[in-house]
Amino acid sequence: MRYRVYRNLDRPFTFFGVQGRYIPVALCALGAVLVFSLILGSALGSFVGFATALLLGAGAYLGLLEVQGRWGEKGLSRFLSGRRLPKFILIRSKVWKR
Repeated sequence: MRYRVYRNLDRPFTFFGVQGRYIPVALCALGAVLVFSLILGSALGSFVGFATALLLGAGAYLGLLEVQGRWGEKGLSRFLSGRRLPKFILIRSKVWKR
């Protein structure tokens, strides 16, 4: 009996070098860059807004690639889960007792 194995199933999804787990972070950074550049462009001129969008967009992209290279595919989630939570956040156990 033969089974067809797809080799791409074990590789993470990538888009322009950004791995799948970091794509929502990249979209949020892109949205923040666009909003900031629109505000600055409307206040100081369209060229300033365009230049700001290019510079901040390139910086956010390179910064995201640096974070991705430093912590890997699941490392950012592990890093954030290891941080201490503020005292007003209460974590309850998932085990229910009767």
